[in-house]
Amino acid sequence: MVSFDIVAEAGEARRGQLRINDRTLETPHLFPVINFYGGGNEGALFGGGVHRTVKEFLTHDNEITGGEDYSDLFRGVMTSISSLADYGIREKKLDWYLGNEIREWDCFSDYNGMIFADSGGYKILKQGGLEGQDFEKDIDQDKALDIQLALGPDIVVNLDHPIHPDDEFEERIEKMEQTAANAARFAERRDEVDGACYLTVHGYYEAMLERSFDLIEDELSEPIPEAFDGIALGSLVPRKDNVEILVEAVSDCKREMQQRGYEDLPLHVLGISGNAMPLLVAVGADTFDSASYLHQAINGKYCVNLFETVPIDEANFDSCECRVCNDDFHRARMRNEMEDLYQKDILGSVAAHNLAVQQRELRKFRQLIAEGDKERVAEYLEEAVKDQKGFRKFAYQLINERINPYFEEIDTTYA
Repeated sequence: MVSFDIVAEAGEARRGQLRINDRTLETPHLFPVINFYGGGNEGALFGGGVHRTVKEFLTHDNEITGGEDYSDLFRGVMTSISSLADYGIREKKLDWYLGNEIREWDCFSDYNGMIFADSGGYKILKQGGLEGQDFEKDIDQDKALDIQLALGPDIVVNLDHPIHPDDEFEERIEKMEQTAANAARFAERRDEVDGACYLTVHGYYEAMLERSFDLIEDELSEPIPEAFDGIALGSLVPRKDNVEILVEAVSDCKREMQQRGYEDLPLHVLGISGNAMPLLVAVGADTFDSASYLHQAINGKYCVNLFETVPIDEANFDSCECRVCNDDFHRARMRNEMEDLYQKDILGSVAAHNLAVQQRELRKFRQLIAEGDKERVAEYLEEAVKDQKGFRKFAYQLINERINPYFEEIDTTYA
């Protein structure tokens, strides 16, 4: 059973409940990217360095979490089939990994959040398939879905062919046609999925998105809402630092969905998080996924807020309101004040903090949307961007045009 119910709106921002079988997720929501298989064995949570520490947070390992429960940071997570081969494993190990669904392993059996299994289109297209020490596997739509289903996911998405800003027009069309053909094959196997099926669309502006939807509709034998439970907007990662393009892409995708009668489907934005999220929520995005919280920590960066990071050794943990930084145990770890610490443990706590900052902002936004007050949503966005020169002008324009006009039209007529 899959359903998505809008429970509150404020302008174009919306709060929803995504229900998949017996699991419910409040939106807007960020799916942190998790590598469940990092080349190791079950006893070590399948390894993966800092990835392992993040999994120790997810599974509530008291030795790593200091006794506190941080599972609320991981109520829905994203994993990708392309990450299975990140650590150069042998084929025998790959087969072992795929021999049980994620929750069938004892170490993950208590995890009750949603698992979104990405097809890994961006990485697979770049690498040409999955490659380990002693194997090379070409990946097509059927093989990708077979691997996704072996993970025991709640959400799966078709194998896509993301476009790149440098692609010529013909290349973009060819990739969109390949994605549309995959979507049609994916839809033919819809009955094999005990969960939600998402459809990928690609484009930076309305004409591209219109073409992407047209090609998919031409390939499908049934209307999109009968074959798919959600829309996933891709190809935006190369544009992740250009918030104007991101907002335009999400806005145009929402407009296309409304014109085609798909506005009740949830919209997921692939590979985007951080400072763009508030503005994208304001124009109607429902969910996101990203590994930025982890990559920032691996690169020694501590998030001060959605917009700023500082080197870990310059961080003021006492000024942060997140639960990780208010825990003496984790402050000591992040300051490297404990004995026998591994680097993964220090950076793991930083990654949990970075994720907590992003989840906290979405939690605030969910509350503001629940109140249905556009003025408060506008105030929140203004406060968020007030010190961000690169964001201010565009954010204020968005607020004025789409959320809460600064100057209401004055009635100058007289009876």
